[in-house]
Amino acid sequence: MNFTPAPANDFREFIDQYFRRCRESCSRIVAIAGKWTFEDLIPGLSDFDTRFILQDPMAPEDWMAMSLAIGRVHTGMAREFPQWARNLEHLPGLNLTVAEITNPLLYFPEFQQWTFYGGDASAITQIRSVLAKRQWSHRDELYHLRKIATFIGPYQRGIDPPVNLGAWEGKYPLHSRFMHYFAPPVQSAVSLASGGHFSGKLLALRTARDLFQDSEVIDVLLDALKRHYELPELYSDPPQAQLEKRLEETLLIIWRQLRDHVTLTQVGPDDSSTDVRKKVAAIRQHPADAFFESIKFCRLMRGRLLFYAEDIPWFDSAWLIRNELGRMRANFFDKPLTAYGVARFNETLPATAVLDRLTGELFNNAEVEAMHRFARVLETPVTPGDERRLARQIADIFDPVLRVLEMLNVSMMTHCQKQETSP
Repeated sequence: MNFTPAPANDFREFIDQYFRRCRESCSRIVAIAGKWTFEDLIPGLSDFDTRFILQDPMAPEDWMAMSLAIGRVHTGMAREFPQWARNLEHLPGLNLTVAEITNPLLYFPEFQQWTFYGGDASAITQIRSVLAKRQWSHRDELYHLRKIATFIGPYQRGIDPPVNLGAWEGKYPLHSRFMHYFAPPVQSAVSLASGGHFSGKLLALRTARDLFQDSEVIDVLLDALKRHYELPELYSDPPQAQLEKRLEETLLIIWRQLRDHVTLTQVGPDDSSTDVRKKVAAIRQHPADAFFESIKFCRLMRGRLLFYAEDIPWFDSAWLIRNELGRMRANFFDKPLTAYGVARFNETLPATAVLDRLTGELFNNAEVEAMHRFARVLETPVTPGDERRLARQIADIFDPVLRVLEMLNVSMMTHCQKQETSP
């Protein structure tokens, strides 16, 4: 195989440029963070999962304006810097105000895996202090158990296609297997075993190598990263299939060593990957947590869809659009409304029934109809070549959906606060 050598690591330059331009476009941005640590960003292969922290308060209209503004910045940079197409795979995902990220009701364990790269020092210090003081909880354990359950089992070829990788596309098969499907559950296993969070994937892998028995395949992974995946013998079968099997078996071996560290389910010595998924799926999640988790990516979604709808010759968005549309109805309609119904009415109701109950109380008829229209459009099959048109269509009707979700968010928080203070 002919490998393209690793490019220079310009992630720091990219982050600084992106933050500066986004802040110029939206002055309410306080800080920029990204998932994992800097050493986990592999040049040529990693994207950058941006998270923004905003000043309080942010009304629905503020989020709408920000979504369009950041979308314009994102599009402009994608046109100006073709070499950053991979970095710019999507707009910032999870965006919160300072009050939200420090509010215990809205705590999400992923916060512990963020690295802050710039912004207001006092706000960042406040956020870090609040997160550092949190005690390990049911939420943390369930988050990491679900991460393991998501990735344990055979690697599903074709599930993680190479997109916008340019000259380094040929190296993606190993990057996908190692950093996208093996490292995250190992990171969660190390967190469970230590009762604390490991923000870095590579730090967690190095720790796991010493913490768990029979995890020697981690040495193969770390060596592959040092070589920027230039190991030609691992790109064809049978060696690649054997590697996949070894990774799968190692995750099960690690799982079985968590017996004394897991409290929410039983870790059996003979558990299969199917057993793990069934056991974790049976653990009850608080409906408020399920609600907040499902809507967390809604705030900049319109800008994300409009960016994907742009015609940028060196940016392929077709698969990215299909991926987003495949989960939007669940995340922004079915799951949040059902979870709200459980929390508020103590009933498991269809999303449409929850909307009916809230008509005239939280929402007017136009807002309810906007939600129904959104759900109907998402039922449209995505035909090849029609992705951009459908992305624009959904973007055009998304503002009322965002407004409804933000109103639901406020109502859910108010309900939870009342529950906490009631005798």
